[in-house]
Amino acid sequence: MRMATASGRSRWPIVIGVAALVVAISGGIAYTATRRAPNAAPNTATATPTPTPTSTAGAGGIGDDVAPTGCLGGQDRNVSMVLTAQTDAKHTSYGAVEAATAYYRWLWQYPNPAANVADADTVSAAIMASTANDSFRDIAAAYEATAGIDMTSGQVPADTPFHLSTTNGLWMISEGSTADKVEVNIAAGYVVNGELSPTKAAVMTQTMVWEDGTWHLESAGTPDQSKLAAGGTRYTAGC
Repeated sequence: MRMATASGRSRWPIVIGVAALVVAISGGIAYTATRRAPNAAPNTATATPTPTPTSTAGAGGIGDDVAPTGCLGGQDRNVSMVLTAQTDAKHTSYGAVEAATAYYRWLWQYPNPAANVADADTVSAAIMASTANDSFRDIAAAYEATAGIDMTSGQVPADTPFHLSTTNGLWMISEGSTADKVEVNIAAGYVVNGELSPTKAAVMTQTMVWEDGTWHLESAGTPDQSKLAAGGTRYTAGC
């Protein structure tokens, strides 16, 4: 079953199936998406061409020639991947999506990488915007404050390793975004025991600002799931 129309728009009907828990460290929220997807590890993803989405009005405008792959920075989910994606992301709306996606792929996994204070501090120093508030900017401190909370809100059994895959994932840019400030909405599937869940995913909104020649994260929160389901666009590759 195809999860996108020929135009690349999503056919995901997203339904909140569990009590949603907003996690302070990332602004993430767990949800159940009633969608089908092949049970495959993200590294086996194949490219699916996606046209320019209609939701990017007002953002970027120059150089938006390569739609978001969902895998900028490489297959790994480590600090190097985040920093590489940030460096390589262009000053376009698509570049903002790629940088935001890389950060989300790094952060939203278990064991949580923010538990490594050195790594968390490295990412904080590199990716957080100068306009981000102090508590949000300090990833290690935020993780420590929420370490006892189930970040998946029951979507993944306690103490079970997981990560996110952008295979069959969605992205959308909010209206009102500009060339230097882009609000990115992301949905990515949970991968547990090497399999991409056909029903469970996580979503996040990130406000990215262009500073000092790269994209930086100013704030994060919860997207409108119905808008993301109706207007989201598939990543062209995913990992």
